[in-house]
Amino acid sequence: MSSFLSNVVVLALCWLLVTGAGIYVTYVRQPETLEQLKKAEQVARMSQAEFSTLRVEEQSAREMADDALRRWSARYKVIPSRLSSPEVIGQLNDLTQRGFKNFDVVLDGVINAEDFKAYRFTITGTGYFSSLYRFIWDVENSRQLFRIHNLKLSHVDRMEQDRETGKERMEVLVSFTMQLEAYFGSLPDMSRLPRPSDDGLVTDDQGLPVIPAHVLPDRQPTLNPFFPIVMENLPPNTYDLVDVETDELVGLTGEGAIFKRGDAFRVLQTGDDVYLGKIIEVDLVQQRVVARLNKGGIVDEVEVHLQTGDRYRQALGTLELAPLSE
Repeated sequence: MSSFLSNVVVLALCWLLVTGAGIYVTYVRQPETLEQLKKAEQVARMSQAEFSTLRVEEQSAREMADDALRRWSARYKVIPSRLSSPEVIGQLNDLTQRGFKNFDVVLDGVINAEDFKAYRFTITGTGYFSSLYRFIWDVENSRQLFRIHNLKLSHVDRMEQDRETGKERMEVLVSFTMQLEAYFGSLPDMSRLPRPSDDGLVTDDQGLPVIPAHVLPDRQPTLNPFFPIVMENLPPNTYDLVDVETDELVGLTGEGAIFKRGDAFRVLQTGDDVYLGKIIEVDLVQQRVVARLNKGGIVDEVEVHLQTGDRYRQALGTLELAPLSE
């Protein structure tokens, strides 16, 4: 065989080998490698997504932990590890020394939870609405954790004898019933006072954060919803004041208006109290007295004229009366 043919055969064999190898690599090895690379890329993307999710969760958990730590450091309630029912009743009695006609406390039982315990009391009584409002304010804003619920109120009008005058007077009261829970037996950290921290919180002598006054509700009620706007019955004249509508106006002087109440004479000036109102004007020229009265929620001005035969007026300077014409 000539060298030319030998070279052709060798080249043909080489071409076949290269072509076969190329076909094998292209259609056998490369798909497997490509599939492995795709799987590796998918795993990498999943790992990256999982890492990003973990980063987000870590940031969220860190923010939640910081918020929980701030709230824990800023807590102003203390749950004692031990508490007796007489101690709770003693605290309630200290808060109800005034403004209540009766205040009855009954222990219903003890709540035993996994992390805490609580005494449950039923409270009933009668008192002034403002006093009850202050009691609830003091209980719910105290350092110890109390909870009031199932509060029910009803309006009560009561006639009672005034200690100073001995006469009857009408009192607008409120009858109430409620349940109170006093918590204790908490975790050790909840029964200890929080330590002063460097987070800018202002604390009192006990290390408790001082609650700004503007975040608390008003300690005094702005309105008594149980006091009627218009009363069905007028209150009695407890302090035996002059009744300008029934008592007689007998004179006007520089000292004021003279009324006869019973067997006594009383001198009243502008601004003095009368039954249901005040004197707002003493007119010596017109010989009249004007009073503004609140008749159970209806405000009215009453004029009382001096009943004389001739018209008189007060001369300036001295307390002498002279007729208008001689």
